[in-house]
Amino acid sequence: MSIVPGTRIGSYEVLSLVGAGGMGEVYRARDSKLAREVAIKVLPAAFAADADRLHRFDQEARAAAALNHPNILTVHEIGSHSTASGSFPYVVSELLEGRTLRETLGEAPKGLSIRKAIDYATQLATGLAAAHEKGIVHRDVKPENIFITRDGRVKVLDFGLAKLKEDHALGGSTATMLATQAGTSAGVVLGTVGYMSPEQVRAQTVDHRSDIFSFGAVLYEMLSGARAFKGATAADTITAILSSEPPDLTGDHASVTPALDRIVRHCLEKTPEMRFQSARDIAFNLEALSTMSVTGTAVAAAPSMARPTLRYRVLAAVVAVAMAAVAAAMGLWRLASASRANVVFRQVTFRHGELDNARFTADGQNIIYTAAWEGAPPEIFTVPSNQDGGRALGIQNARLLAVSKTGELAVALAPRRAGGNFLIPGTLARGLMSGGAPKAEIENVCEADYAPDGKSLAIVRSVPDERLTQLEFPIGTVLYKSPLLTDLRFSPDGKYLAAIEHRSSGDDRGNAIILRTTGEKVAAGPLRDSQRGLVWSPAGNEIWLTSPLADARVFGLDLKGRSRELLNMPGRFFIRDAAADGRILTDEGDTRRGIVVVTDNGESQRDVSWLDYSFLRAIANDGKTILFEEEGHSNNGGYRTFVRNVDGSPAVEIGLGYGVAISDDKALTLSMRLEPAPELWLQPVGAGQARKLTPAGWTATNGGRFFADGKRIVTIAREPNRQNRTYIQALDGGAPRAITDERVTGVLISPDQRWIAVQSPAGPALAPVEGGALRPIQGAQPGDAARGWSDDGQIYVANGQITSLRIDKLNPLTGARTRWRELRAPAIVGVRPVLPFITPDGKTYAYGYGLGFSDLYVMTGVR
Repeated sequence: MSIVPGTRIGSYEVLSLVGAGGMGEVYRARDSKLAREVAIKVLPAAFAADADRLHRFDQEARAAAALNHPNILTVHEIGSHSTASGSFPYVVSELLEGRTLRETLGEAPKGLSIRKAIDYATQLATGLAAAHEKGIVHRDVKPENIFITRDGRVKVLDFGLAKLKEDHALGGSTATMLATQAGTSAGVVLGTVGYMSPEQVRAQTVDHRSDIFSFGAVLYEMLSGARAFKGATAADTITAILSSEPPDLTGDHASVTPALDRIVRHCLEKTPEMRFQSARDIAFNLEALSTMSVTGTAVAAAPSMARPTLRYRVLAAVVAVAMAAVAAAMGLWRLASASRANVVFRQVTFRHGELDNARFTADGQNIIYTAAWEGAPPEIFTVPSNQDGGRALGIQNARLLAVSKTGELAVALAPRRAGGNFLIPGTLARGLMSGGAPKAEIENVCEADYAPDGKSLAIVRSVPDERLTQLEFPIGTVLYKSPLLTDLRFSPDGKYLAAIEHRSSGDDRGNAIILRTTGEKVAAGPLRDSQRGLVWSPAGNEIWLTSPLADARVFGLDLKGRSRELLNMPGRFFIRDAAADGRILTDEGDTRRGIVVVTDNGESQRDVSWLDYSFLRAIANDGKTILFEEEGHSNNGGYRTFVRNVDGSPAVEIGLGYGVAISDDKALTLSMRLEPAPELWLQPVGAGQARKLTPAGWTATNGGRFFADGKRIVTIAREPNRQNRTYIQALDGGAPRAITDERVTGVLISPDQRWIAVQSPAGPALAPVEGGALRPIQGAQPGDAARGWSDDGQIYVANGQITSLRIDKLNPLTGARTRWRELRAPAIVGVRPVLPFITPDGKTYAYGYGLGFSDLYVMTGVR
């Protein structure tokens, strides 16, 4: 079929033929309604004769049209055009300028550069993830269906058409091989066959993991210039897909790192269960690999086991301030980028305590900030930007969220700490900087920022039932969901929103993302072990963000996802705001984490911290041993699990991962590893091999307990495409057995081993170990955190604020409560206790603590 220029198809005027192939012809056309140029794909007339096939295509294509993702071709309309000789179906989409990945690879016989390959692959994985999350599988991922625009944007083509092609052929998944009957050349046959998954060539049912295999084949070709699977005939290629591995990438291609090669291999596993289970995971892993900065300096690759929480060198606050002053005087604060310009710091605050958020006012003349001085709850202060100190605004127990250009403040009232790292969430309230109490509006708000107009507000809201946060703009319209989003900021032109995406509420490991205000993700930065603090550059063309570990590093990320390092210097700080004249607000300080054990009914206590960031996870029932992991800089990458006796004897390292639980006989522990996916492992304290417990494809959470017999555990996990629930798992083999519905989770086992204390959407409850109806826990109060069972069948519950915790014993059957202990932060500024672990007899308990100090600085010289 050939359409003459000038022909009208609906509201579109055909201008010229762009290309043709087995799936029809593509024309450039003009949309007379919206005065824009579009692409029209006219499908072969043979498809119009099969009403059932067309119906299925229409459903598939409409689903694809609803994706609205920057890495997927935007479909505007699907229709049928009637002519004197009959009718034909067509698809109207955005008109792209550029070329296909196949054409790009044709000019790179030895493969693309590592930077380009990772960039294109990350965008491709992100696009596929968006489709898979909507239940749409492409089924024909190959270089011909991947388009690279002139500005480097990857677009996945032909969602919906892939299914149509598959339906058209004999034998279901053999369709791609037989597509030559519709006009595909013999040379393309092998190329197409070479990207099919083993389950496709076997004509088995396929799901999104088939696309992941095809993705791996495409990535292999981008890196090597050669196809992963290619034989002299289609049959030879199929044999290779089913039984052979492609040549090693790290041998002939020295620039391909082992980590990148592992990602490719993981995609190309023959069995779907052994591959990456989501394209989103692939994107995260690719972002964690080394990329090239705009100055050509390699950014260090993230370790396979990343440190999750704030981890810095152990320094007393006075020493940190003194060293900072000496370093500034000696001129050690310098740019590490190509400009080598001097960076100057001016200290603004000098009190003892911790800072949180800080903002310049719109005119740059004043600073508004949150601080918890001398152990008090967080409060809002203001100070002229050329002075130091500050005065309170009278907004107590609150966290600053944003400042509008009209002088309005958005704050979170009564914020609470999550996971020891973040003050989230609180009740959003707004009021004027000039005075007066702010008006409470929305609960469970973590972050907020005003649009440049000073009126509209974007927020990040916590959704406890889903254990997620969601970005809303305008308020009520959900643009994005993630386990935790922090540091939300509008671009100066109001077209984009940037934030840092974390994997969990207790983990500052994360990566920056940039979204359009309509929700499409346009860029994502590399995954870094610590990522906190984000601002837009004064020019508005990139974001600046900090990754503070043992030193302070500032990175830039532009709208194309390109990362560069602006600053690398001793110390540690968070970037908080940037003024139009280039001044930057930072807070600099130090933090660590430790463990205290209290014995003899509260009479004796001992600090049993080990290295610089000891994170308590459990105490043995006899009160003599604790389980913890080290997460700090001294750990040199990864989580390492330890046990230590409370008498102060040296700690013993027992393996990798987060600590989870220790058995009653102290012979076994549970730990959670994050790579390649969150998995629960059984680790012996003494000699023996660690063993994975989480079934393939499942996702574990950092929760679990041993039964008294040491032969079973209770744990929280989720099966593929399901939500978290509670399971019982025998340690001698067999699949986990669900004992609750989805979204009902808990691991605290009653002394008689019959009940598990759980949290359900309806509230705290007891779940029978053998399964059955939940029994509501009587007398539970808002804010209660269950910490364990007592010997007499009651539950220890903690409730309180950041600086103090009240612990009661609660009878779950009658609701009766009796006071047990009250834990208060010691009279040392910057120290805060964390929820305790209590032995059943109540004679011993252990708690973690955080120690942090910081001061506010105005910094100049970064560009």
